[in-house]
Amino acid sequence: MVGVRRHARVLASGALALGLAGGAVTPAAAETAREPAGHGPVPVVYDSDLDFDDAATLLYLCQADKQGLVDLRAVTVVNNGVGTPGRSLTHARTILDRCGLSHVPVADGSEQWVNEPPPEARVLFEQVLSGALDDADVPDRPGDLPAADLIARTVRAAHRPVTVLTTGPLSNLAAALDRMSPRTVERRLGRVVVMGGAFDVGGNLFGSTTEGFDNTQEVNLWIDPGAADRVLAGVPHARVRVVALDATDHAPITAAYVDRLGARAATYEARTVHAIVTQPGMPELVELGVMYWWDALAAVSLVTGEAVDYRVRPVDVVRSGPSAGRTVEVPDGTPQHVSTAGDGALFEDLFLAGLNGR
Repeated sequence: MVGVRRHARVLASGALALGLAGGAVTPAAAETAREPAGHGPVPVVYDSDLDFDDAATLLYLCQADKQGLVDLRAVTVVNNGVGTPGRSLTHARTILDRCGLSHVPVADGSEQWVNEPPPEARVLFEQVLSGALDDADVPDRPGDLPAADLIARTVRAAHRPVTVLTTGPLSNLAAALDRMSPRTVERRLGRVVVMGGAFDVGGNLFGSTTEGFDNTQEVNLWIDPGAADRVLAGVPHARVRVVALDATDHAPITAAYVDRLGARAATYEARTVHAIVTQPGMPELVELGVMYWWDALAAVSLVTGEAVDYRVRPVDVVRSGPSAGRTVEVPDGTPQHVSTAGDGALFEDLFLAGLNGR
């Protein structure tokens, strides 16, 4: 308990010192994951670094799959993010198994970062997930193939375009794009929904490894700016939806919502999300106002078509220097859909309903 609280204080102090920006809410709308009538749910690959909010997102996607809203084809994990290598893949397996989706293939990859994520965050969130999932004694085992291969194979094998949701560093997806032909990217890769970036708000860097950076960037893209640039520049026809801090700043985790989630949880998925955000160390961070439903907002936008507004902007990624990982609008950038705002109240309703299978 003391160790958890100490790591929580370190994480919180870093977040507060560097600042997590906010902004005003506007009405939200987006495309839905559902295909036209008769076509069934859209195939989805979920790629993440599987820390606390990625786990909550996977739980939401599991329920969406069971309700026929998406067809979860694969789950992959990056090992260079805030999740703990090895343990992140174990947590993904635990969630899928307990949700009744153990048949969904999993894989991990991308051990190397450009900018190191804060180790104290890895320690805290590993304790949070092992506690909430009760899988601390489950041995880690590698996937059967690298994550980039699983993503590429899943896209190539699909009879319909596959949507990729990515909520960590973009290293796995960038490597997967290198394994796909231009024809595959054009015909088999559908939308790419990215939780990352910050355009008209400040960044969210935190912790002990961020000295020398100007906090204009979001942490996922900061960890591997080159991969972010590869994805945003390499997926054509404005098919990337960038759920940036401009939207997620409107979806804070609040004590009131945590209480509501606990009182109304009716499924394994909902109860487990509540367990995650009430583990030792989490309530203190929630109370400080530094925790957000970053990844879950991206998933809700994908599944429901609501809670996030987008507009097409020509985007680029700063590759190096104090602003490394920053997303910017430039005249010769690649046109992509960029979030302009999020509706936090609507998100809360949709997320809870989705977790409960309603």
